[in-house]
Amino acid sequence: MEIAKAVILAGTGGTTAPWSATPGARHLFPVANRPVLFHGLEALRRDGVLEAAILADAEISTAIRNAVGDGGDWGLAVTHANWDSTVGLGGALTAVHDFIGDEPVLVQRGDALLRERMHAHISQFARDRLDALELQGEPAGLGAHAGFAPGYLLSPRAVSILQRPLACGIDPIAGVRARGGRVSVARVACCLPFQGDVDTLLQGNRYALEALVPAVAPESLEEATVHGTAKIHPTARIRNSLIRGPVIIGAGAVVTDAYIGPYTSIGANVIVEATEIEHSIVLPEAQLRFVGTRLESSLIGRGARVVRGFDVPAAIRVSLGDGAEVILR
Repeated sequence: MEIAKAVILAGTGGTTAPWSATPGARHLFPVANRPVLFHGLEALRRDGVLEAAILADAEISTAIRNAVGDGGDWGLAVTHANWDSTVGLGGALTAVHDFIGDEPVLVQRGDALLRERMHAHISQFARDRLDALELQGEPAGLGAHAGFAPGYLLSPRAVSILQRPLACGIDPIAGVRARGGRVSVARVACCLPFQGDVDTLLQGNRYALEALVPAVAPESLEEATVHGTAKIHPTARIRNSLIRGPVIIGAGAVVTDAYIGPYTSIGANVIVEATEIEHSIVLPEAQLRFVGTRLESSLIGRGARVVRGFDVPAAIRVSLGDGAEVILR
């Protein structure tokens, strides 16, 4: 059995967490240098999904439409629809009734990172002739309470049941079961990187980097050493530096006389010079120069600068966005 269609619930997505220097859709915030929503689209295509509908409220729908487009970058046919998340899953299914048609569908949160493939769960769904299979998360402290549901597999019968007014606002599995549907639960490894503080976000980045596929172009390296898993864009330049993965370094980044340690994402056009950093996220256009002490567990915002000056009296000069935190030890 194959599931050809997916519904992605983006819902309300304004970022108000302390780590968000720029308001916007949290689904487009990068972990491992790619928006979390993009990770989900890639996973759906690998699992055989051909069409996806993304539902979001008016606050973030334009940003998501502009970022995802028609889905061609992932080999998907993507449609977009507005959705008020207060109407629940039933309202979402009603909003894309014509898209779903009379087919089974995978429903998935747009801000969740799922590590595993769906094939085994789809096989269970078909083998047991289920109407609803709840994908229940095992978050291991990664920003979600135990037992939260990042997604569901639903039969046409379950979709019909959940679209009824009496099914709105209740647990979907309970609603399908109450009307005679066959239901079950499957455990999946996943996390919600945005449901917490900076540490939770960094854990989500680590979670994504653990699945990194290595790719290092020799022409990117000059007197540089790479240990472990690293993905370095061909246009990046690494000089006289040590890279210890898992690490991802984006397009146009320049790393000189530096140490980039495990679980670090370096965004596009970042400059890292004479600086050590690990277990961190550095967003595009940021600069780290001669910091003088190792940066750990840090989020460096887009375009931010952390630079040590050499004029007297000696000082560190920082340029950070709203909500930033600097701890010097």
